[in-house]
Amino acid sequence: MTQQTVASAAGYHEQVSRIVIEELELEEGELTDSGHFIDDYDSDSLSLITVVSRIEKELGVAIPKDTLGDLVSLRLLVDAVVQHAADQQAGESANG
Repeated sequence: MTQQTVASAAGYHEQVSRIVIEELELEEGELTDSGHFIDDYDSDSLSLITVVSRIEKELGVAIPKDTLGDLVSLRLLVDAVVQHAADQQAGESANG
């Protein structure tokens, strides 16, 4: 992982955390990397769709809807954002 990738991953972590805290109406410090959105934070699938929609709108990173069922924690969600952001950037570079 390059230093730039690490920096962007940290930035995404902060931004995604903020969105999740706001959408799941959590207190600061309540959200952990490994906490399960549904089991630990009483979220539901609609809340997660809203989180992903905000990520797409605010961060410009599209996450395929068919992967939502796998994104059950902050760590998994941030990893997906970093991965899809890198894929999108690579695609943009390849297309010109």
